[in-house]
Amino acid sequence: MRANKTRLKQLLLGGLSLLAGLPFLTAGFSAKLLTGRLSRGLPATALIVFVSWYLAGFQGAALTAVCAAVTAIAARSRYSLLKTLYMSSGFTLLTAALLSLGFPGFMNLGESELEPLRDIYISAGLDSGTVDHVFSLITYYSPGIGAVQIVLGSILSVLFFQSLTLTSEGSAIKGKARFSMHWAVAWIPIVSLIILVTARMSHVPALALRIAKNLLVFSALPYGIEGLQVAVKWVKNLPGMALMLILSAVFAPPVVLGGLVLLGILDTWFDYRKKIDLRIERMKNEGSSDQNS
Repeated sequence: MRANKTRLKQLLLGGLSLLAGLPFLTAGFSAKLLTGRLSRGLPATALIVFVSWYLAGFQGAALTAVCAAVTAIAARSRYSLLKTLYMSSGFTLLTAALLSLGFPGFMNLGESELEPLRDIYISAGLDSGTVDHVFSLITYYSPGIGAVQIVLGSILSVLFFQSLTLTSEGSAIKGKARFSMHWAVAWIPIVSLIILVTARMSHVPALALRIAKNLLVFSALPYGIEGLQVAVKWVKNLPGMALMLILSAVFAPPVVLGGLVLLGILDTWFDYRKKIDLRIERMKNEGSSDQNS
């Protein structure tokens, strides 16, 4: 039963990693190989990186190599899951940002890279003008969207690697990833919003405006993850919340996503997870005192 559950988890995380991008799936496999015997792991990883280069280009191969290497080093050093996630996503994002400075890629898409998708959009019923507008938006927000994709892909890759190394004695990376943003980080979206409001009333340099908008796009990811952890905590301790959350996710996904981001922002100040734990502990203490009486 446990083996089936582990296999299902591996398939799910592997599929999500592939959905985020081929480099993240191959990075998970490569990290698993690098935590074993290096005499076998290094040649196999080199072959996987070559396949990633052939299918996803130079940037894809670079992301595979960096993400896999950092994850394997963290696992060999017995770092916690949260520290591994920080290191893997940070180094992979830095690599992608540096590679995007002079070349098109994850964080620097041009309309020429999107052109092969034009026929798909038109066949879906969109007119040429709408497709041009969509392409211009994707190009404008590609740094923020690309950063979200890379960080999310790195997280999924580490979790996939963790599931691959899971044995009866535990995984190569142990611990729970209780993610929490520092309250001071909230000034990044606040300043970005101030720039957007200022741009409506006076002149703001185009570069500053683009940076602010892309920072807002990217900041939705960490706050959304924090909000998701709070929601999961609520669901685990308040069973009635599960059905409401599932129905909301099915019928109103944008509302749920926005709600999770807002919940994550509020959690940086109010620490809802700690309040839930305190409430559960208080209820247990009240229950035990009633039994003693």
